[in-house]
Amino acid sequence: MPIHSAASSVVLVAAAFLLAGCGSASGVGVVGGSLPASPAPTLQLRLVESSTDGPCSEPPLTSSSPGSACGESGTTTYQVGESLGDVTPTAVTHPGGEVSRQVFTIQFDQPGSVRLADVTRGAVGKQLALLVEGRVLAAARVVDPITGGQFELATTTPAEASQVAAALHASAAS
Repeated sequence: MPIHSAASSVVLVAAAFLLAGCGSASGVGVVGGSLPASPAPTLQLRLVESSTDGPCSEPPLTSSSPGSACGESGTTTYQVGESLGDVTPTAVTHPGGEVSRQVFTIQFDQPGSVRLADVTRGAVGKQLALLVEGRVLAAARVVDPITGGQFELATTTPAEASQVAAALHASAAS
């Protein structure tokens, strides 16, 4: 079921199946490009307390304490609670191209899947932010716990897809 962010047009979708043996030989990979994959960055999970549209000049949020963080595009300032934990994707896939809608599938190993399920189970009905390197990549209202070991981020413009691909160290399919 799609979950649309109030301050961003990135959509977070929970997938309903469990992973089995996904990822590269090193355990972390980005699928879809012809170049060697860069490790996917760690995603920090935090509840959103409020957000304000407009230019954001906050520095990256580097502590686990509550604070302010800019959205990836720099056009929204988020007030977020303390860190609820980190998860590191084992694989990030997307089709690439210049289409208006890109869907990035983000997969996790068993410990990451358990952590994501625990956090989203406690965040049902609340807005959850995914931070990469101290900036909010996506913020969406959690409708159901994400228990399948993966989720999807859907973008609505090529520019937004480029931002997400860069933040997740993803490369487009060739």
